[in-house]
Amino acid sequence: MSGSETASSRTNIPRWMVSLTWVLFILVAFFSFLIFLIPIGTFQLHGNILEIMVALFCMVSCLHASMVYPGRITLLLAAFAYLGYALSNTFWYLLAFAHQRQDVFFSVSEMGFLGFMLFFIVAFRIDFPVKSPSRTAQAALAALFGIIAAFVLWSSGLTVVTALLLLHILVAILFLDRAMVHAVYHYPLLFAGACLWSGASIVYGLRDVVISTHNTWQNIPVASLSPLRLYDFLSIVGPAIVLSFLLIQLGLFSAFFRARQDYPGYFVIILPAFLITVVIPFLWNGKTRRNPHDSR
Repeated sequence: MSGSETASSRTNIPRWMVSLTWVLFILVAFFSFLIFLIPIGTFQLHGNILEIMVALFCMVSCLHASMVYPGRITLLLAAFAYLGYALSNTFWYLLAFAHQRQDVFFSVSEMGFLGFMLFFIVAFRIDFPVKSPSRTAQAALAALFGIIAAFVLWSSGLTVVTALLLLHILVAILFLDRAMVHAVYHYPLLFAGACLWSGASIVYGLRDVVISTHNTWQNIPVASLSPLRLYDFLSIVGPAIVLSFLLIQLGLFSAFFRARQDYPGYFVIILPAFLITVVIPFLWNGKTRRNPHDSR
């Protein structure tokens, strides 16, 4: 992005669109906590639907923004990235349903994950200037990949599936590296979304390739007051991916449009207060009244 461009020269984006994105972010964050309160199958079903719907919402937002600001190819690339993820996740869920299992890896649907990252790697190169990369940060990312790769090979050996998982993780690390090289951290929401996406996509792969094949690891308890075990708890990556979409979307708004419209006003205060004081206590009270012998 040109350093000569100032906030005052940017085109406006409709305030309702930014506000709606923030409201969705808050609602998805609240939904994440429901993993402790509702049956895991229900959580996974609604989580997958949420991923698809929010990806499509972000796609439409990017298309609208690209019409408001036609000079930014990044907005079109982002729209393609969201669309590809929505289509691939739809395919993944149908495949998982057909196989009556959740750990379907590696399938054609993973191309949606890879495509999403590759679209944004290109977008970073087009619209964000190259900065001198931090050698320390790049060394840390390389070390992180080495540690994860060693763990995967130690726990599951070298197979076609683990090799594809390592490719998946490598692209996720490269995605984060390119975000740093192109100084995406100057836009905190965009960089936070990129970090959350990378982490969630890596955990997703580890869950379905490594954790799913070790019964001991699957059944590690995650909370003393919940029967939830590690494998099911890691379904939280679905809402995490959705949150990353919304953060990236808000980051794109702040990068290309006027900064004064990045916040939804009182929605940010009123909605969380309502959820904390009314909705969560109501759901928790209903959970504690259930018969303890009821299955989840």
